Amino acid sequence: MALPISSAQVENPTPTWVDCWASEDQISEEMYEFCNEHHSIAPEKRLYEIRWVFLNVSQDKIPNDWVDIQLNNLNAVFSKWNFRFQTSERVVIEDAVAESNDYHQKWTLREILPDLRAQLGLSDEEEQALIDLKEQLAERHVSQRSLDELTLDEEFNTAGAFRLASRARSEDITVVIRPNLDAGGKSGGPNDEFQSADGGAVELNTNLLSSGALTTLPHEMGHYFGLSHTHVLGFNTPEAKFDFNNLWSRMEFGGDALRRAVGEDYSQPFGEQWIPYSASDQEVEEFNQLIPESLVWPVWRLTYHGDHQDFDNLAEFIAAGEAGEMIYRKNFQRNYVLEGQAPEWWGNNCIWNDLTQQGQCRYHEPMQVFDYNDSTIQDVMFFENGTSSNLMSYITPDYDNVSSRNGLSSEQIDKMRFGANTPTRLLLRNHCLGTSLCDGWPEQTDPSGEEEIVEESDNEPTEDDSTPVIEMIAAIIAILLIIPGWAVALLAIFAYFVRKSRKEN
Repeated sequence: MALPISSAQVENPTPTWVDCWASEDQISEEMYEFCNEHHSIAPEKRLYEIRWVFLNVSQDKIPNDWVDIQLNNLNAVFSKWNFRFQTSERVVIEDAVAESNDYHQKWTLREILPDLRAQLGLSDEEEQALIDLKEQLAERHVSQRSLDELTLDEEFNTAGAFRLASRARSEDITVVIRPNLDAGGKSGGPNDEFQSADGGAVELNTNLLSSGALTTLPHEMGHYFGLSHTHVLGFNTPEAKFDFNNLWSRMEFGGDALRRAVGEDYSQPFGEQWIPYSASDQEVEEFNQLIPESLVWPVWRLTYHGDHQDFDNLAEFIAAGEAGEMIYRKNFQRNYVLEGQAPEWWGNNCIWNDLTQQGQCRYHEPMQVFDYNDSTIQDVMFFENGTSSNLMSYITPDYDNVSSRNGLSSEQIDKMRFGANTPTRLLLRNHCLGTSLCDGWPEQTDPSGEEEIVEESDNEPTEDDSTPVIEMIAAIIAILLIIPGWAVALLAIFAYFVRKSRKEN
């Protein structure tokens, strides 16, 4: 049974960037004025609407306040960067056809029409439903070639099915909540195919309906706008070597697009990369070339060299990589096991220390602890005096109500805004433009003032992966390493148990 919930219909909606770009040759005077005013320069503020689509979930299993709680938390995290979100509609499809834990299982478009009807209001008759679908896609600037290739016999897996529906509602962000997702959340970043029939979406697991976890959606929204994880997986060494050659080999255009943005010597800041709606096809193509090459920009702040030394800039990072200098990751997941012994540590090397109430990272052998005040950690892995961790990490400080994994480096903020400025994401309608909805927003300051994501899976823990006992021992050791004097350390331990007792009471 399909249950559409509170669908919002807007008369005469404001045009998106792609509306303006596609209509430039036959644009009305009124539309020209709007496009020229609002889509010639990058927006200062962004307000996007979210479609919440629940697959194979009973309406009575969705807490009445779940969407509002998730949305309020999402805004609490993103508003500091002038990104905000509101609900456009909720759709509950209790018996969805295209919902499976088998990535390879496929259905024809004819078979998934019930799902599409529930989301898009298509005709009950098959051939007319296909016509309706194509009309909706055409209105959102899907190319004629892609429309011609779309038939009732075309096959889609689960992800393909809801991406097709999301493309027919490309003015909004689609968030799909489904039970068969093999992770807590999943999302893909922007690409250069903004006229294809393949849309994008954020996926969440229905277990979040009962757990109420607040870190997953903001993290996945970061991926949606092009941000990568801060960490890499599976290292059994005290330090994680960064594979510069692999990174550089993925520069699809030989670094030309990146150099257009930051200069031939890589010395300029990335800044707010933007392309006006009046750009030529060639200019749009060159702008899109920056999408894969922009992955280099945030990475240099997430690495170090020498004796735990920061790189001063992107140029120094690239020079070190080209010279073959050893480069290391600041954040990585480690399972370092000596034969016949327990692991020295397991999980993220950067963690939340419950005793000191700050973030810290562990490196080298024997283990050394670097706290928030270390320059390589500050405003990169941890923020706000060490009490907030990087949004794109798995490091979750022990706060309630609002996600405390809410920091981004200035380079990540550049990358996220660039992701929002790519034509794929400019299919979204920014409700700040031409309306009064964003009037009165307080001026925000960046708190700190890679990589295209393709179906990235976040097997995301709600806490650090280490067991409480191991983490307690590690935390105590860390205190003794960081704070001089046994008395101070014992006081810190005592403070922890007092805090824990208060929390339990």
